[in-house]
Amino acid sequence: MVSGFVWRSSAALFLLHVAAFNMLPPPVCPPECICLSQTQVLCNSGGLTEIPVKLLPPTVEHLSLTRNHFPVIRSDAFAGLRALKKLSLDGNNISIIKPFAFRGLPRLREISIQQTPLATVAQFSFAGLQNITSIYLSHNKIRRVEGYAFAGTTNLKLLVLSNNPIVKLETNAFSGLTNVERLTFPSGIKSLEPDAFNGLESVGFLKLAFMDLPSLREGTFRGLTNIGVLSIQESDLGIVRPGAFDGLTYISTLNFLNNKIDAIHEMHITADQHVRTF
Repeated sequence: MVSGFVWRSSAALFLLHVAAFNMLPPPVCPPECICLSQTQVLCNSGGLTEIPVKLLPPTVEHLSLTRNHFPVIRSDAFAGLRALKKLSLDGNNISIIKPFAFRGLPRLREISIQQTPLATVAQFSFAGLQNITSIYLSHNKIRRVEGYAFAGTTNLKLLVLSNNPIVKLETNAFSGLTNVERLTFPSGIKSLEPDAFNGLESVGFLKLAFMDLPSLREGTFRGLTNIGVLSIQESDLGIVRPGAFDGLTYISTLNFLNNKIDAIHEMHITADQHVRTF
């Protein structure tokens, strides 16, 4: 008698659980997107004009928003997606990235913004991304990198800026990138402002090729305190002015190859800079 009652009670509880499960709302997913899971979402070629943050599962880790219509990435554009690790915005018509656009993403490791009309990496665009390791910005229309664009982004290992018509690197453009393993620049740079690399501190590999400069000015490389390889090659450097290499405190290898130089006013490399190979 008792055992029958227990069995019926257990069966009733099971049915209640099944009914409750069936009444749960379906997983959140924007209609223009494909949610492969609650951690991986594809919103590609969906004609989106706004980022559907409130409709995305808060557990999303990999988010692809390629080939939509986002002309502006606003400040705090992805607020609430704290689990996000990888973000792709390739192929959009992005022309402006507002300051602190990616704030509030503590787990973000990789951003790709490629093949867009973005012309300027503005001040604080990528600021405060403390755990990001890779930023891909190739094949855009970038002409300028403003000062402090990457402020506080302290763990970045790879920054790719190749295949952009960059003409000017401004003072403190890379301030905050304290431990980069590799920086990739395009050809055709026409202006390196003094202290353009200030704040980079430790860089594994930095290559500057096919530049067209009027001169290497005083303080051009100041702030590069620990660099594995600095390669300056195949460039028109104009006049090498006094103090151009001041502030380079430790260089393992300095490659200075096949450059056109109109005059050298001073090229001062000292033992204190610890150049092993020149």
